[in-house]
Parts: sequence; structure tokens; C-alpha cells
Amino acid sequence: MLSDEDREITANNFRYFGEPVYEYTLIQAQEDGYLAACEIVKRKASIDSRVFTKEEILKAGVKNIRTGKLLTEADLTKDQYTGKDFDDELFIELRTPAMCEDLFQLLCQNGGPEQKVIIFCNREIHADRVVQRMNNLYVHWCKKTGQEPKDHYAFKCMAGPNNGSDMIEAMRGSSERAFIACTVDLLEAGVDIERLNAVVFFRYLQSSIKFYQMVGRGTRIHEETQKYKFWLYDYTDVTSLFGTEFITRPPRPSGGGDGSGGTGPDGGGGSGDDAPAVAEIAGHSVLINPQGRFILCRRDGRDTPIPVDDYRREIVQRVISEAHNLNDFRALWIETQKRRRFIDHLLGDNFSPEVIREIDQMNDFDLYDFFGHHSYHARALKRAERGELYLSQHQDWFSGMDTKAAIVLKGFGQQFAQGGTDALETSTLWEVPEIRSAGGLDALRVLGAPAQVMHEAKGRLFGV
Repeated sequence: MLSDEDREITANNFRYFGEPVYEYTLIQAQEDGYLAACEIVKRKASIDSRVFTKEEILKAGVKNIRTGKLLTEADLTKDQYTGKDFDDELFIELRTPAMCEDLFQLLCQNGGPEQKVIIFCNREIHADRVVQRMNNLYVHWCKKTGQEPKDHYAFKCMAGPNNGSDMIEAMRGSSERAFIACTVDLLEAGVDIERLNAVVFFRYLQSSIKFYQMVGRGTRIHEETQKYKFWLYDYTDVTSLFGTEFITRPPRPSGGGDGSGGTGPDGGGGSGDDAPAVAEIAGHSVLINPQGRFILCRRDGRDTPIPVDDYRREIVQRVISEAHNLNDFRALWIETQKRRRFIDHLLGDNFSPEVIREIDQMNDFDLYDFFGHHSYHARALKRAERGELYLSQHQDWFSGMDTKAAIVLKGFGQQFAQGGTDALETSTLWEVPEIRSAGGLDALRVLGAPAQVMHEAKGRLFGV
């Protein structure tokens, strides 16, 4: 058995292993494209600000959820029960239904309900209730929209046979079943579900280590489904653990010691007989209030959630500091090296334009139009629109030049419509069949130095 001193040592990895030789942060991996970016949506149940006293609970005549017997003073282990006890030792009748309904609406708004999601719950009985509510909401949605319900929409995923852990493979591999996994901590580490779209916290946490492990389930990129971002829906303010030290106090001893509840500040669990009595109190309304949308950034050496509006405003200020007006910005953008230095400067300052473009639902727009719209109030054109206008507004220019050169320059517009600015600055541009067959770079020499010709074409493209 470990001594108190040993527990202290093993609870502190820095003390046990020494200082890390190398650090590679979550945000660095996201900016480098190795891990999916994260948008944080924070919500809060209005009831979570309430404090219920032991006397108030006993006066309400509450019963033990598991046994149906009236609770006695001896059954209640605390003098006061706060939000951190809800759906663990004290259930509020309408809290879980309200949170599930709010989450289901968010899923519908942000990609649809048939997404791969993990919901972290407080204990097994809580997971059971969340599963039931999410399945009911899904069936109702299917009837309303005329959809055929898919198998195993929401399921409990706990350790042990016939307790849902066998559904992990279906969740990982199938797009037709097993969407919402409701667990306590079975999936917190060691399980890669690349297509996971959202991580949801219905439970409170104090351990930053457990929190980062849980968040990590959503960071895997999935090329097949174009998943480069995931949602983090936070109902318990767990995202305040971003940037905190990875030092956790050892769990306090408990009678169970098997994850059945009462195993420490983060020890949700099952429904064993040695777990604290679980009461349910009715007669209290519950509203779910928005707390804002955030982007995870690196600030002052630590991970920090920044409100989306503030993040966008900081990017705009950074852009304007490099180019004071749209003409200056256009001149910067069409110079390949200047543009790349500009993007590198943004990334070096811990700004990710790709993340905010995703949040603003502007993925069909080139970053040129994204920056132009937000920084200079210019009309934003989708890539396809800009490419089409480039072709239609410069017919006289094309008709007045060598036929093959015109084919190559028209190809620029077509390639931009598909891949944006990056498509014009890659060697694969010259491998496009119509451009290559027209002579590629050599075809432009009849008009002058190819670099100058391409510079003019970009000026026309971004000037429409």
C-alpha cells in the first residue's frame, strides 16, 4: 500500500520524472495541422447557482433513486449540495432533460444530430438518463423530418460486458449507427475515434489531466469525412481548466475504491451499494443560458479560451497593422513571399485564420476575401464567384493575347475557383491538363516575363 508521501510523488509527474525535455502543446499541434481545431460553446443551467441544504432536501421528502425509500439525515453526507453535486449525489428532475434538449438543438444547428459525440456524465445512472433522453429527442426529430431512425443512436458506454463498450468499434467505423456515447470516464483516454465531431461535458471536473485526456478524444483529424475541427460543448465550466498545471492531488480514500462513486473530486461512477445515496428533487425550473463561444489560443504562455468576437477583432487589428487599406492588402497578397510572411506572422502571434473562417462559415471563401471582408468591409466573393468574374470581366484582355497564353491564364481563374490562392502557388498548377497542353509557363513568355504576367493576372483576379 502506498504511503502518503508516495501518493504525493506519483500525483506530481514533474517531481517524479523531472522537468520535460520537450513540450509540444495542443495548440501548436492544431496550428501545425496535426490535430483538429476546437470551437468551445459554453452553456450553463440556471439551477447550478442554487445551493440546497440538507434540511431543505429532507423537507422535500426526496427518495433514493435506486431504492425508492425516503432519505434520512444519515443518508445525506453533506450539509449543502451545490451544482458540482447535481446528477451525482443529487438529481434535479428537469436538469438533465433541459441540458439534453439544449445539446440536441446545438447538434442540429452545427452539422445535424447524426454526429459522432461523446458525452461525459457524472455516474452510471446519469449516463442512463442522458441516453434515454437523447434517444427520445432523436426519435422525435426523425418523425418530424421524415427520417428513418438509425440503430443505436445514443448508448451507454461503461466498463464490463453488455455495458456498451462493445459499441466503440461501431462508433469508430460506421457512419450509420452508434452516434452518441454516454460515459463517465471509460473513453477519457486510449480510444481513438477519428470521426468524433463533439466532446460534451455534463460533469464537473477538477483534474486538468483528466480534462485534457477527455478533450483529446476530439482532436483526431479524419480526412475521409473532412473533419478538421471539433466542437467542445461545456455545460459545467470545465474549460476553465485549460492552461492549468498538470498537478493533481491524490484521490482521497473511499470505501468503494472501484470507481463506484466517492473516489475523489473527479470520481463519478457506477451504482454500487457502497456509493452515496442518490436523491432526486422536483419542483424547480431549469433554463440553459448561453455563456459564449470561444477559440482556444496561446496567451502569456498558457492555453486560454478567447471569445470569438475578441479573437476576430484581434486578427483584424493585426491585419490592418500590416496593410492600412484594401489596396495595400491586395498588393501584399499578390506577392507570394509577402503573403506567406504575413500568414507566418499571424500564426507566430497565435492567430489561426483557418479556425475563425470555419467558425464564420466562410470555407467557400478564399482567405483574401475573408480578410478583406472583416478588415476593410469589402464585399466578400466565394472562390467560385471570384474565379467566374475574373473570366467574364477580362474577355477583352484574353482575346487580345496569344491563344495558348489565354488558355493558361484562364486556367488560373478555374484553379482559383477550386483551391483559392494556394492553388496558384503550387507546382501542381503546371500539371493541370489544359494548362500543361497549352505550354504552361513557356506559353506566358510571349507576353513577357512569366513572373510579371502572373503578377498581373493575380492583380486582375483580386481586383474584380
